[in-house]
Amino acid sequence: MNPNTQEPGPFSETYFHTPSPLAKKTFLYPVCLGHYYCDEEYCVARNNYDSFLMMLVVKGQGYAESLGEKAFRKKIGEKQLVLMDCYAPHMYGADSEMEFYWIHFDGINAGAYFRYLTEVYGTVLTLTDRQTNVFLHKFRMLLEALSSDQGIAENLLGYFVTDLLTFPSGLTGARTVSGSEAAQEDRFTRELGKAVSYMRQHFMEEITIEDLAGCVSVSPYHFIRLFKKQYGITPHQYLLSMRLDCARFYLRSGDKTVKEIAFSCGFQSENNFCVAFKKQTGMTPTNYRHGMETRELF
Repeated sequence: MNPNTQEPGPFSETYFHTPSPLAKKTFLYPVCLGHYYCDEEYCVARNNYDSFLMMLVVKGQGYAESLGEKAFRKKIGEKQLVLMDCYAPHMYGADSEMEFYWIHFDGINAGAYFRYLTEVYGTVLTLTDRQTNVFLHKFRMLLEALSSDQGIAENLLGYFVTDLLTFPSGLTGARTVSGSEAAQEDRFTRELGKAVSYMRQHFMEEITIEDLAGCVSVSPYHFIRLFKKQYGITPHQYLLSMRLDCARFYLRSGDKTVKEIAFSCGFQSENNFCVAFKKQTGMTPTNYRHGMETRELF
């Protein structure tokens, strides 16, 4: 794509932000953002613009194309949210009079955040009225923060960007689902949170997959599938990590023996604990306690 930009219409707003070196290493941050009114002449085509883009179309019709990892070419319209990788060639514009909010964002984990969002939700999402209002509020909060003459701390600005990228409950992605399917998926997401809370409160005890599936009122097989889809690991792996996190805390805090720590963190034996701990950390519990690294001898 050849770089090309057609200016937006009157009453449009654009704000730029220059992050500090600290912000670049620590937060998500806006590169620039705005609220645009434009006609069918409006078009942006770039080979790259080092950032990621989110657009919310409020009125009108347009188009968007990306040649990035999540390549797509789609028509876009009212109450649609668009996510684009602008590190790759991309283009977007209006087919009619169009109003939209937009933000170019970046940061230390922006790429991973973008890949997660597009993997779960897709690149173009159709929103309900309620969801549209949620995003409008978040965009306006960011615009107000950058347009204010009072200034804003970079950590708070990072919070606003992160909040914008935290999608509201009930947003089920780009695929077409019925209202009942969307409600069921939303319920499963909430119920899985209850299962994680159950683990957090009872990890020192024996927990079965039946106990966890009961939190969601589904079969154990279905629970494992849903959990792995949501969290990327199995319930067993999640519970094991939780127990080992607890063990690391006790090994560096207090004077409990390794055996006492093993049982207080939900392991059935000291040996099982030591094997699991070394497999995850590469160190024995005792060496971890004393800050010592182990090296395999060949």
